[in-house]
Parts: sequence; C-alpha cells; structure tokens
Amino acid sequence: MKNKALLTFLILLSLTLFSPSSAEARRGFSIGLGPIGNIFLIDTIPVLSPGIGGHVFFDYRFHDQIAFSTSFLISTQDGANVSNNDNNILFLGMPTTSVKFYFLTDEPKFDPFVQVGIGLYFLTEGSNSNNTGGVGVGSQLGLGFDYYLTEIISLGFEGIFRPTAVITDFGTPSNSTAIFPYTLSGNIAFHF
Repeated sequence: MKNKALLTFLILLSLTLFSPSSAEARRGFSIGLGPIGNIFLIDTIPVLSPGIGGHVFFDYRFHDQIAFSTSFLISTQDGANVSNNDNNILFLGMPTTSVKFYFLTDEPKFDPFVQVGIGLYFLTEGSNSNNTGGVGVGSQLGLGFDYYLTEIISLGFEGIFRPTAVITDFGTPSNSTAIFPYTLSGNIAFHF
C-alpha cells in the first residue's frame, strides 16, 4: 500500500514539475508555409500589378508573448501602366526577420500578434531589359493571428507593410527606387 501511494505521489510530482505551464506551453520552434499576395500601395518605377507567390518561415517563441521569425518569400509580378509590357518580375524577400509580440497569454486558440522587422529584398529584371531589377533593404510592420487547431498545428493570417529602397543600377551614378508592397499571407504551421 505504501509503495502504491509513493508511486502515485512520484508520478504526480513528475507531471507537475516536467509538464509545461500554460505560459511555457507555446514556447519552442515552429515551421510553416503558405500562399502570399502582394499589392503595391504607391506606384513607382517599375509600376507593379498585384502578384501571388508563397513563403516559408521559421519561428522561435522564447517567451509566452515574444517570438523571433525568419521567412523567405517569392511572388511573381507583372508590370502595369507605364511598365505594362514588363512582365514576369519576381519579388523576393531572402531573408526577412521579425520580432512578434503576442497580445494574449494562457494558450488561447486565437492568438493575435503585431510584428516589426527588416528584410533583404530583390526585384528581378522583367521581360524588358530596362534596369528595373535590383536589391535593397526594407522594413516591415505587420499584424496577424494564429488559430490553433491542435497543440502542434495552427492556421494563420497576416498583413505586412514592407517599404523598401531598391538599388537598380550600381554604376556611376547609381540609380535607386522605392517600392511599397503590402503582403497578405496565410499559413499552416507545425509547432515543436
């Protein structure tokens, strides 16, 4: 009888000590992927129409309300207006990094967040050779949410504003432009 009571006590003690608390349960790594869509809020050269693509991301949530995120994204864009015949332009974010702040605690199913970060962005030359391709650094400011289907699977949605300065010609003098994409993305994520 004493052995059963001792064994029960040890099992309950180990479950209490080694199971994550509600504040720690969402901590850890996650990997996800999904579709994206870009719209450009201000027309600059090249003038780009809305485009679609995809992204993959890796998150590390080290606190119940704070996570680091790294993502890689690609979308295909066609020219519009004065850039009408300049098609098949790729917009790439390789990599982008953010800090996410989650508003709620205690493992809610609906988990909203705000994020801020920076990224390295590329525009490829389209179907016209007119020096519209380039590389630049941009900031990002976003708002989104995760919805947990289970403890390890979530669906998410976010909108991220990515103002970016792009150097389009490294000659002397160099040329540059600014682009102002707003990215809408959905995802499925797996949490470890």
